Amino acid sequence: MKKPALALAFLALAGAVLFWLLTAPVRIGAGELAAMDQGDAAAGERIFHAGGCVSCHASPGAKGEDRKVLSGGLALKTPFGTFHAPNITTDRQAGIGAWSGADFANAMLAGVSPDGRHYYPAFPYTSYARMKVGDVADLWAYMKTLPGSSAPNMAHEI
Repeated sequence: MKKPALALAFLALAGAVLFWLLTAPVRIGAGELAAMDQGDAAAGERIFHAGGCVSCHASPGAKGEDRKVLSGGLALKTPFGTFHAPNITTDRQAGIGAWSGADFANAMLAGVSPDGRHYYPAFPYTSYARMKVGDVADLWAYMKTLPGSSAPNMAHEI
């Protein structure tokens, strides 16, 4: 009786370790991100519009130039619950202004937050995972030209 229980406990532990190894967030290597702070803002503006950043991150109801204030707030209803698009402005507290270019690239290409957590499914990084690092660098350069907002992020309702 003891041996089967011990074997089952070992298999459960091994399964948990394997699951953790297979699902742990993986950051992009520093060598790949060396040029992240050398992007072209003009090229980044085209990527910004092509990627539809405004559709999720502009404040709901924003018009005209106010759509470039990416203070978030859009409610996205899913089977998991309601997710609220975050503030991705240059504000250092409420937005992503304290991020490095590498932080931004890891979020866009790998779905990993600066503190190492997964953003998926709340952020569909899979839609952007095949972008070239140079294009992400250009987008980052443009994002830094946009106005900041101290609007706080809304908590997800999961």
